[in-house]
Amino acid sequence: MSETASSLIKNRIYLFLLAVVFFMHVASYLVIPIFPIFLQKVRLLSLSQVGFVLGIGSITYQIGSLFGGLLADRYGRRTTLIAGAITQGIAMTGYAFSPVYILYLLFSAINGLGLGLLAPTVKAMIADTVTADERTKAFSWRGIVAHSGIILAGILITWLALADQRLFWAASVFFFLLAAVARFTLPYDRCQGEECQSIPFAEYRQILRHRSFLMFSIITMIIWALYAQFALVMPLRAEHVLHTENLVGLIVTINSLSVVLLQGTLYRFILGRINPYVSLVAGTLMLGLGLFALGWADSFLTLSASSILFIIGEMLFMPVVDSLVGYFAKEEWLGVYFGISNFVSGIGSAIGTSLGGSMVERLGGVGSKAPWISYGITALFFASILGLFANYARTRHKQGSPHEPTMPSLNIRKEKAK
Repeated sequence: MSETASSLIKNRIYLFLLAVVFFMHVASYLVIPIFPIFLQKVRLLSLSQVGFVLGIGSITYQIGSLFGGLLADRYGRRTTLIAGAITQGIAMTGYAFSPVYILYLLFSAINGLGLGLLAPTVKAMIADTVTADERTKAFSWRGIVAHSGIILAGILITWLALADQRLFWAASVFFFLLAAVARFTLPYDRCQGEECQSIPFAEYRQILRHRSFLMFSIITMIIWALYAQFALVMPLRAEHVLHTENLVGLIVTINSLSVVLLQGTLYRFILGRINPYVSLVAGTLMLGLGLFALGWADSFLTLSASSILFIIGEMLFMPVVDSLVGYFAKEEWLGVYFGISNFVSGIGSAIGTSLGGSMVERLGGVGSKAPWISYGITALFFASILGLFANYARTRHKQGSPHEPTMPSLNIRKEKAK
């Protein structure tokens, strides 16, 4: 493990990508924790409308993910990354001056598109820059750096005590800064010259024959639907219990600090030792336990404790999902596979936020116990399904790389600085 850490530290491009991840999460989490509260309390939108605003972003995230994966493989990942950051910066600027529901739907759609371009591209670059044996460790570090950015964002929210347009302006500045950092630190990676060949778009249909990956994608969609609930309901539950939105950012900061402190330990004693599919089941159970516990949280301390239970679930499943995508993918198609993976997460998130908002509202709102009991029962049901899949998949995983559809080989020059 120490050799893996040493190798990652010496990998210059990987370290640059961690910096990109840091800026990306600072920008996003200046907005995410307070966005549902802002829409409901300042713009006076209903909980269903808030769910649809978040849901439309998840839908366009799917579209952006598909295009992002294709564009990253064909035209260069750095260019696609920069385009995604700029698009999200434009969306944050739009949030800052939008006065009505329809405009929030529009800029949420733009934001989802930008995130779809950005997120799978960064993951594909990380998977491509490190070796297969380093991927779970590399994505665990990515989680630590991401949550370090979330910590900074949470501190800024708490310190500024804001839930208004100024946070959107600040987020837009960070996204534009991210684009500049990527432009001047990451190498130009578009293949040039006679040896470069573009894959015909028709060839991408081959992925639809990759049954193991498609089954894995369906399973992860379930997890993402459950995971998406937290960003929707935690801020509203916290505001209901504490009667202020100013401490929401502090709860998010505590969550992220937990990731920074615990992710390495979880990798060392759990993720690095057990089958990855078992990690998915355990992570799902912890997500459900965290959501269930939120319904009984009646103070800042218990809200934070419930959120930490949820975030442990994230630490168990998220690095494993990204590592398994790299396991399934053929090297030349990393961008496409991560694009499809993010497309799937977008579908799950869209279903989760759209149905979750309506469910909570119909069951009495965040002050009622019924929605939280429903979350607990749903998580147990999902974990049972995942357990059956894990029992099927873990034996096959030990046999090595899964069968892949025949794909055209590309003569692409790759530069990896280590």
